[in-house]
Amino acid sequence: MNRINILIFLFLICFNINGLASHKVYVLHGWGNPKTLMNKIHRDIIKAGFEAENYAYPGLYEDLDSIAKKLYMDIMKENLDSVSFVTHSMGGLVVRAMLKYSAPDLSFPKIFRIVMIAPPNRGADIADFFKDAKAIKKLLGPNVEKMQTDSSSYANQLPIPYNTEIGVIVGRRYKDKGYNLLIEGDNDGLLAPERTILGNEKDVAYVRYNHLGVIRRKEPRKLVVEFLKFGEFVSN
Repeated sequence: MNRINILIFLFLICFNINGLASHKVYVLHGWGNPKTLMNKIHRDIIKAGFEAENYAYPGLYEDLDSIAKKLYMDIMKENLDSVSFVTHSMGGLVVRAMLKYSAPDLSFPKIFRIVMIAPPNRGADIADFFKDAKAIKKLLGPNVEKMQTDSSSYANQLPIPYNTEIGVIVGRRYKDKGYNLLIEGDNDGLLAPERTILGNEKDVAYVRYNHLGVIRRKEPRKLVVEFLKFGEFVSN
């Protein structure tokens, strides 16, 4: 465990207690999921001493850019000194899309740490199955197409967070075939492990769970709290 990271965490907690600085963790669910799926993670974060909000957004029918702008505006109403994010699946893309609004704004709170759980940072393999199915795409809303894996897709063109510590938790089966036999190679049921990687992560943790298991199980939830506290996955 890095001594500097421990000191940073204690410093933030001390400042929060004394009212000298404010820090908040925003928890974002994935596409098509209710925020209640993030309840256990949300509770774990609060128990660890953080102020946290389980943030809901209409991912099924509202465009990612609109969701990202609203997140930016909601944070700006809070008068915070710093923020962290814990995201599942498409929630990671919401935060990256938000950077288009927050990065040029010098008054936006410092983004301290980001924990991305099973993020389709390079797109999601499952989204490619709907590439030519126009009728199905209408039913699935505007964001599935944005999560396709080609290099020109929305997911692959979003800003990458810098000047912040990023931890990624990746689900996989540790076999030649993953949880979804329609996706080539190992996968969590929706995307291959390599789709999650941005390239500037501080730490990456691999766990043997599918795309929803990574937010429901105790082990990944423990890893979330560790990274928020120490900037690394201590027990992985």
